[in-house]
Parts: sequence; structure tokens; C-alpha cells
Amino acid sequence: MPFMEVQNVSKRYSNGDGIEDLSFSIEPGEVVALLGPNGAGKTTTIRCLTGLYKPDGGEILIEGFPPGHAHVQKQVALIPDQPYLYPDLTAAEHVQFRARGYHKGLKQIKEKVYEALKEVHMEKKMNELCGRLSRGQKQRVVLAGAIVQDASLFILDEPTVGLDIPSKQWLSNWLRQKSSQGGSVFVSTHSLEFVLDTASRVVLIRDGAIMKSMDVPQIKEEQVEWRAEVIQLLGEWSSE
Repeated sequence: MPFMEVQNVSKRYSNGDGIEDLSFSIEPGEVVALLGPNGAGKTTTIRCLTGLYKPDGGEILIEGFPPGHAHVQKQVALIPDQPYLYPDLTAAEHVQFRARGYHKGLKQIKEKVYEALKEVHMEKKMNELCGRLSRGQKQRVVLAGAIVQDASLFILDEPTVGLDIPSKQWLSNWLRQKSSQGGSVFVSTHSLEFVLDTASRVVLIRDGAIMKSMDVPQIKEEQVEWRAEVIQLLGEWSSE
């Protein structure tokens, strides 16, 4: 049974933009990328998956439950395109605030927070105010929040925007590690290079509709031809 299943989901705005009849699934241990140009419908899809938007039609099931269900709320962690943090809280305080929302009464909160920050290499910055952190450091704090949540599905919206090359590579490695541990990852991106470095499967989207779902080759020699096919399918589009 897929961890998440999207069946014929549509969401249209008053100007006609949106998504139409999207269907795909995510298995446990998979990194699936939703790849397409700006305005293709990626963020709308993310908001439907996380329950921020209610689709006009179709169905989304996460472990058999719809987004927003009490069972799903702990299972799904959203990492938005902008790392929204309270600027006057320290990194540790922010993660602790999130942890208490999911683990009320847990005595080992501080230990859990420290281990999460250590996993994302932010333990040395744990007492730094979030307002003083770089964008990459802020994103790592958000990821630490997802770790203390004990999420099974990580959903990321355009996670590479504003990151330098080392930060992108670290994020790619971290996401692959999560999938190897049995977690599921769904990432919306317009970066073809990030997809090649990170994903096991890609769903191509353009003008609100899915064009194709295809495996991402892991052998470098096969990636050249695959890349050319993707760019041809998406048409006139310049990747990062």
C-alpha cells in the first residue's frame, strides 16, 4: 500500500490557474520530486497534500487518511519554501516549542531537541537567535523541527532556493538518508540538478497537469539522455 496516494485531484482558482486531475503515489522509502517550471502548479499541489487547500475534486490519502486527520498531522512534516522562524527565539527554543506540540509530557524534550539539532549540524548554534541565522541555517532548524515531530513523510516546497552549493549537497544527502531509513520524501522543485542528485522518481508537471512519471537514473552515463528527454517534455524551460 502506498504511503500517500493522490487520485484525480483538481484545484482551480478564479483566474483558471491551478491543477487538474493529478494522480500519483509515494511508497515508503521513496524520494519523489515534483518537477516543473515556475507557475506549473507545484505549490498548489503541496498545499493540497498538506491540507492547507481543499481540492475541488479527487482524493488524497496518507496511510489511508485524508490530510488534516489527527493521524496524519504527526506523520507529515512540511518544510515550506521560506523558513519561517520566530526571530527572537533561539534555535533550541524554536525546536523545543515544536516538540512540545507533538510530545506533550515528554520528560526528555531537551535531549530530543539537542539530538535533532545535532543531526542537522546545528548543535553549536542552538543558543543563537533565529533572526541572526543564515537562510541555510534557518532551513536546518526547520528540518530539526520535523525530526522532533517524528514525521514519516517530509514534504518540501522549493527547498534549494537561496541555498549555496554546499547547503544543497548537504540537503540532498540528508533527504536520501531519511529515505534509506524508511521515510518518504516529496519535494517540489524547478531544479533538474537537485532532482538528479536526490530523487529516485520524478513527476513532471506543466500548466497544472502531470505530463509523465519516470524513474531517475542513478548511473551518470544514463543521465545525459534522461535529462534531454525531460527538458524536451517540459518545453521551453531553463533549469538551475
